[in-house]
Amino acid sequence: MTATTTANPLDLLDNPFWYRDLPPERDVHSLHDGVYAITGNAAVRAALSHPDILAEHPLKASARAFGPNVLDADGSEHRSFRALLAPALSRGRIAEYQQQLMPDLVDALVDELLGVESSAFYDTYAHRVPYGIVCTILGIDRELESRFHSLTRPLARLLDFPTVESEQTHLNTAELLALIEEQRAERSGDGDSLLEKIERTRERKGITLSDSEVRSTALLFFIAGTETSSAFITSLVYCMGRQMFGMEELADETVRDAFIDETLRMFPPVQTAVRFAVEDVDIAGVTIPRHSAVLTSIAGANRDPRIFAHPDRFDVTRSHKDSMPFAAGAHSCPGMRLAKAEFGVLIDSIAGRCSQVAVTQDSRALESQAFAHPVDFTVRFTTK
Repeated sequence: MTATTTANPLDLLDNPFWYRDLPPERDVHSLHDGVYAITGNAAVRAALSHPDILAEHPLKASARAFGPNVLDADGSEHRSFRALLAPALSRGRIAEYQQQLMPDLVDALVDELLGVESSAFYDTYAHRVPYGIVCTILGIDRELESRFHSLTRPLARLLDFPTVESEQTHLNTAELLALIEEQRAERSGDGDSLLEKIERTRERKGITLSDSEVRSTALLFFIAGTETSSAFITSLVYCMGRQMFGMEELADETVRDAFIDETLRMFPPVQTAVRFAVEDVDIAGVTIPRHSAVLTSIAGANRDPRIFAHPDRFDVTRSHKDSMPFAAGAHSCPGMRLAKAEFGVLIDSIAGRCSQVAVTQDSRALESQAFAHPVDFTVRFTTK
C-alpha cells in the first residue's frame, strides 16, 4: 500500500530533512499532482536502478538549457556520454591527478586557511580546489577560474527540484559554452585537455554525438565536478570542526577514509534525485503510475534507521556498504573516485598542518538546494 499525503512537493522540499515529514511506516508516498516520494534505503536504491524510472524528461530545465547531456539522457545515449568522460576518470588518470595536480592546489588552499577564523568558508574557500582540478582537466586557463565560478554557481539551481530558472541562467549557460569553445580553440593541438580527449574518444568509438552535445557534457562535468565537491568540502570541514577527532587520528588513512564515508552518508551533496516513471512501476509493493514524477530521497536512504543504527549520530565505525551518497544505478556519479581522492588529499594536508579545526559558532542549519552543505557556521583553523 502507498501512503497518501496532502503535502505539496514544493513546500515539502523547503525542509532539507523533508523525508522525516512523511509517514515513517511507508517508503513510497503519493503527493500532489502525480508526484511520488521515495524515502527508504532499499526502495530508493530500487527506484534509482529501475529501467522504467528515468532521468530523461523534455521539460526539465537542465535539458532545455544544455540540450542532450549526460545528466538527462538514458539508455544507449547515456552510455555514450559516460564513455566520453571515461578517459579522464580512469584509475590511472586519477592517480596521476592525485600525485601531480591535487597536492599543489590543496597546499595553496591550506596556506590561506592557517590561522584563519571564517564564517564564509563555503563562499570564500570551498571552491578553490575543485575549480582548480576541473579547470586543469578541461584545459581552461586558470586565470579564468573566478569567471567560471561566478557564471557556474547560479547554474547549479537548474539541476534542483524545484528548479530555479531565469533569463540569467540561460545567458550564463551560453557564455560558459562560448568560453569552453574559445579555450578549446586556443589549446587545439596540445592533445591533453578533456575536450580533445573526449573528441578523440568519440571518433575512435564511433559515438554519434554532435559538437554541441560534447560541449554540454563538458560544461555539466564542470558544474557537477565543482559544485558537488565545493558543497562536500564544506561538510567535511564542518564535521572536522564538530567531531571529537584529533588531527593525529585523521592522519591515519583508515580513519580518514571512514571519516569521509561517514560525512558522505550524513551530508550527501545531492539530497534528492528527480526521476520520471515511463511505465507503471512497482517499488516496495506500491504501483507508481506511468508519467509520475519520482522524488528519491538520497538523504533519507542514508539515514534510514533500519539500515543505520542511530542514523543522526556521526560514527566512523559503522558499515557504509548501503550508503549511496553518489546515488545508484546507471546515473551514479561517474566522478566519485576523483572526488574521494580529492577529499583524501585535502584531509591529509589539513591534518598535517593544523593542530585543530574547530567550529566556534554554529546554527546547525543546512542548505539543501543547489547541492547540500551546512551553512551559518564559523570555523577556525589553528596552525601547528
